[in-house]
Amino acid sequence: MLRKTSQLILISILLIIALGFGASVGYIAWIIKTAPDVSKLSNFKPSEASTIYSADGEELTRLYIENRIYVPLSKIPMDLQNALVSSEDQKFWEHNGINIWAILRAIYIDLKHMSKVQGASTITQQLARGIALHQKKFFSRKIQEIYLAIQLERMYTKEEILEMYLNQVFLGHSAQGVQTAAQQYFGKDVENLTLGESAMLIGILPAPNAYSPYVNKDRAVQRRDTVLNLMVDEGYISIDKADRAKKEDLKLAGLRNYIKTDTAPYFVSYVREQVMDMFGYDMVYRGGLKIYTTLDPQMQNAAEDALANALDPEKGYLPTINRQTGNDPTQPQVALISIDPQTGQIKAMVGGRGNDKFNRTVQAYRQPGSAFKPIAYVAALEQGYSPGDVVNDIPGYLDPGNPNPWPSNYNDNYEGPMTLRYALTHSVNVATVRLQEKIGINASIQLAERLGFTSIIKEGTNNDRNLGFALGGLTKGVTPIELASAYGVFANRGIYVQPSAIVKVEDSDGHVLYQASPSQKIVMQEDIAYQITSMLRSVVTNGTGWRAANHLPGRPIAGKTGTTSDSKDAWFVGYTPDVVTSVWIGEDSPRSMIYDETDENGKLLYGSNGQPLKLSSGEAARLWGEYMGEALENRPVTDFERPANLVQVKIDPATGLLPNQYTPKTITETYREGLEPTEIEQLHQPTITVGIDKATGQLATPQCPPDQVVQYTYQEGSGIRVGPATLRYSVKREGEDTPRNFIYTFEEGVPVVQIDPKTGVPVTDDDGNYLYQYMPTVKCEEHSTGSATDALQNGAKKLVDTIWNFFNSGGNSN
Repeated sequence: MLRKTSQLILISILLIIALGFGASVGYIAWIIKTAPDVSKLSNFKPSEASTIYSADGEELTRLYIENRIYVPLSKIPMDLQNALVSSEDQKFWEHNGINIWAILRAIYIDLKHMSKVQGASTITQQLARGIALHQKKFFSRKIQEIYLAIQLERMYTKEEILEMYLNQVFLGHSAQGVQTAAQQYFGKDVENLTLGESAMLIGILPAPNAYSPYVNKDRAVQRRDTVLNLMVDEGYISIDKADRAKKEDLKLAGLRNYIKTDTAPYFVSYVREQVMDMFGYDMVYRGGLKIYTTLDPQMQNAAEDALANALDPEKGYLPTINRQTGNDPTQPQVALISIDPQTGQIKAMVGGRGNDKFNRTVQAYRQPGSAFKPIAYVAALEQGYSPGDVVNDIPGYLDPGNPNPWPSNYNDNYEGPMTLRYALTHSVNVATVRLQEKIGINASIQLAERLGFTSIIKEGTNNDRNLGFALGGLTKGVTPIELASAYGVFANRGIYVQPSAIVKVEDSDGHVLYQASPSQKIVMQEDIAYQITSMLRSVVTNGTGWRAANHLPGRPIAGKTGTTSDSKDAWFVGYTPDVVTSVWIGEDSPRSMIYDETDENGKLLYGSNGQPLKLSSGEAARLWGEYMGEALENRPVTDFERPANLVQVKIDPATGLLPNQYTPKTITETYREGLEPTEIEQLHQPTITVGIDKATGQLATPQCPPDQVVQYTYQEGSGIRVGPATLRYSVKREGEDTPRNFIYTFEEGVPVVQIDPKTGVPVTDDDGNYLYQYMPTVKCEEHSTGSATDALQNGAKKLVDTIWNFFNSGGNSN
């Protein structure tokens, strides 16, 4: 009985195996039967276009044109063919379409790592997949790929397969096939490529949008060298030949635009590159994808309208100059990007004033200038500073490597002690650098990285660990999208949201292939975000950003201007609670934006009153305001939400402390609870005003001519001179062609420092303490030696003048 049972079990197992094997064979046979006709593969055409939609469902463009120029294998250099075989399929000339050992090795490595880490597809399999199959990763597709590869090998020679593959493969930046790629990257036909150029094209093949020399030149060169080494290993070239190819100069032709679109061209191109990185070129251009984006058409139209108005030859304020350098001959260029700070969604994008391939919102790394200053102020707030705390706006030698005082303020105006709010409102360089010196450079660098800036250089000879960081003097620079995202943190109560352009992607059957889920992280406290927003609102209402508010009456706005040295870059980055927008103006090849071009008669084409046009942050702020005014026209007005732990206190702006009975004026400032001042200021004391003879600098006497006597104010007791006072010095420094005019302004009750007339810099003692001006103790004697007759004559003259004035006033002595 037991024996029969065992036999039945064995028979059942064998039957199940046979049925399973039969079903598997039948399934595989069905998969093969449904595979495309291999004889028609070389004539395969795209069957379905992909469509990009705006946020409201409006069709922006369709992606379906393949940028390909077919060339026969005879025109493709042997070096390029050998580079492909060495890199992608070393057994290409030996196998029959598939490489069994490569498949087994890939299975072993994948099982070892429990993930898909090793590829095993031959060139023939890749060709079959690329021109006959979809890109969805199903088991059935892999079986068909293997079957079609074997059939391709039966019907076509190796040379024909290589020719089809090299004309089909995608190599980045719309380049389909090696001929178009050769033109895109090197500006020449493929038959004229050098060994090094051929190796680079094959090197970028696995991930064109990551290895492209236009995206990352260093990685592209590394990939080229890797391919050359593989060619040496496979015996196609010698080591010496490879070394010579590695030393070839990389001469790129510059990106060419092959995308045909009229609506938001830079945004469409940006989205297109992203979906190609996600799904590959074939899926995007043949898969019938539905790509839903974040673009707001009304805001995009507003941005393009504002730029068109600014460029209008009759009424505009931005010039049009044709240059021989730059990504586009039309200069200066403009970039504008708007982001929803709560979601990170890009609502409008203008990457330039044309339709070139260079998207300045995401690709142009430029010096941010004063638009970067909020970084230092936020870092200070995080260390316990408050907007009402005081920093001294007095120049000094803050750069050890500079023999002259550094930095300097605009027009060399200096105002002594001022609050952090005032310093940021009026974009005061010296005060900002002194603040940065107090808090340490590491605090600002770490904050900048938390805010999403990726180009901060912390190591090496030329790095960003210097006080110029506070003024936006960076080694590499930042992009407009980075600045917009960073300011978005201020608007979004301290939360950073990764910017995004795509909401979701569906395949042709409506299945969701991608759903956006931008990363979010808290990078600063909510109360600090509100405080910097409050300070940046002062920039717009009382400071350098006033032009931005002209078209948005009644709407809360915060923002910051930025103009770099010699006016090479002009910025305004600003936000409301709902939208943050970054505007940049500059030339692609950085140069001063001073336009003194003339017509044939010598008349200035740009400018007024005989002065050439000079662009600055004022034009960026104006463009920002005109755009935002239209973009937000029909939106409800909302305000920035104030945290409950903030308190307001009246303070003395010269000390940041509570006022005493002599404090001449007070302001109301915002503090985090527990950080408000409790100490009463002692700077302001009782004062006296006395006359000083300008010629001698001594106490004036009645004999001193009235027009030579000035009134100075001094503290009682200490005798220190205090404001109000304005000091002016003209100084010509070594190495400078023209004298510089220094102006020092001291508010009422603020001590007046001594100034070195040779340098224009305040004088200090050995410990670095400022030396102050004191009230003279000697009376002027220069005018007391006149005769009694002179004195009698002067008295008589005064009497006559008094009588004359009395009668001319009608006898009214009141």
